[in-house]
Amino acid sequence: MKRVMLSATMLLGALAADRAAAQAFPDRPVRMIVPYPVGGSFDVLARPLAQRFQELTGQALVIDNRGGANGMIAADLVAKSPPDGYTLLMASAGPVTIASALYHDMTYDPNTDLMPVTALVTMPFALFATASFPVHSVADVVAAARAKPDTIAFGLPGNGSVGHLAEAMFAQATDTRFIAVPYRGAGPAMTDLASGAVVLMFTTVASAKPLVDAGKLRGLAVAAAHRSAAMPDMPSFAELGMPQVEAALWIGAMAPAGTPVPVVARLNALLVEALASPLVKAAMATVGADILAQGPDDFAALLRADFPRWAEVVRRGNIHVE
Repeated sequence: MKRVMLSATMLLGALAADRAAAQAFPDRPVRMIVPYPVGGSFDVLARPLAQRFQELTGQALVIDNRGGANGMIAADLVAKSPPDGYTLLMASAGPVTIASALYHDMTYDPNTDLMPVTALVTMPFALFATASFPVHSVADVVAAARAKPDTIAFGLPGNGSVGHLAEAMFAQATDTRFIAVPYRGAGPAMTDLASGAVVLMFTTVASAKPLVDAGKLRGLAVAAAHRSAAMPDMPSFAELGMPQVEAALWIGAMAPAGTPVPVVARLNALLVEALASPLVKAAMATVGADILAQGPDDFAALLRADFPRWAEVVRRGNIHVE
C-alpha cells in the first residue's frame, strides 16, 4: 500500500511539474522548422504567424527554412530534437503522409516520431497552364493529351510532392498520359511554367496567382470541392464532374514525440489564438487559404485520413521516386 501511495504521489508530482512548465512556456524563443526554401507558400503563413506569436508570448517564433528531400530533412531534424516544445515542424503532406507511401528507408517514422499540435490552414492546389499553351479548360487539356499521349510537358514541383501526386491523380481520373518533368522545388518549376518550358502544373493558388494576374499563366480548375476565394472565376474539379481530383496543401504544426501533453496544449492554444488575428486572417485571405485552427485530436484524424488516400494514388500510379 505504501508503494502504491508513493507511486501515486510521484505521478501527481510529475503531472504538477508538467503543468507548471506549460504555464511558464515559452520562456525562450521557439524554433519553427519550415521544410521548404524561403519565399514559398509556407512563408505566406509563417511570417505573420511568427509576428503574432511574439506579441502573445513575448518570445520569438524563429522561422528556420530547411529545404531538401521533399521536406524530409526538416522532419527528421524535428523528430530527433528534444521533446520540450521548443522545436516544431511546419508540417505538410509531403514529409508526413506522402513520404510514408513513397519511401522505405526513411530516417524517421511520421506515425511514431512526430505528434500533432495544430492543423493550421489548408491551401487549395489548382491546375495551371502557361499562357502560350492553347487550352482554356480542363476539357481542352484532356482532348489534347488524348490526341497526342506522352507529348505534353507537365511540370512537377518535386518528386513525391503534392503537385506530383495531383498530376498522377488527374491522369488517373482522365485516362491521360503526360511527360512528367520533375523540378527541385516549386520556384524553378514556376519559372519554367511561366516561360513555356513546361505547359501544365498543379501548384497552390497562392504561388500561381501573381503570375496569373501578370498574364503569364491561366488557371483551369481548382482541385477542391469548391472554388477558391482568391480566384473565384476558376471552376472546381468537383463542378467538372471529377470530385476525385482533390489536392490541398494542408499545413500544421508538429512536435517531437514525447513532448509533454500540457506543453502541446499550450502551443495549440497560442497558435489557434495567433490564427484568429486580423494580420493572419488577411494574409490567408489574399491567397485563398482556409484557416483550420484544429486541436491535436482533429489534426490526428486529418492525418489518419490522409495516409491511405495518398497511398492509394501512389499504388494506382505505380509511382517510385527512390
